[in-house]
Amino acid sequence: MVYERGRRITGEKVSICYLERDEEGIVPGFVASGRRVGKAYLRNRAKRLMREVFRKLEGRFETKGLWIVFIAAFCPVNTTLRELTEDVESSLVKVGLISKFG
Repeated sequence: MVYERGRRITGEKVSICYLERDEEGIVPGFVASGRRVGKAYLRNRAKRLMREVFRKLEGRFETKGLWIVFIAAFCPVNTTLRELTEDVESSLVKVGLISKFG
């Protein structure tokens, strides 16, 4: 449903699909496909990194009811947590989902 009806913003390392919902709370999802990321241990690491970025930014969301899906498009071996955080943060600020200053 988020893919079909939601909006998408594409960053350098992560694509983000989001859809507002009536209920309170933010429901995240994390996707890392074998074609883009690679073997299982790389997909798992990519999802762990995206979960950590979400935890860091969760308190800054301005929308109270939201489905949000993070789609990995990076190699987790060559990407630091800081680079990933900056990419996701800039994408979310661009569409107005989080505040610019934390």
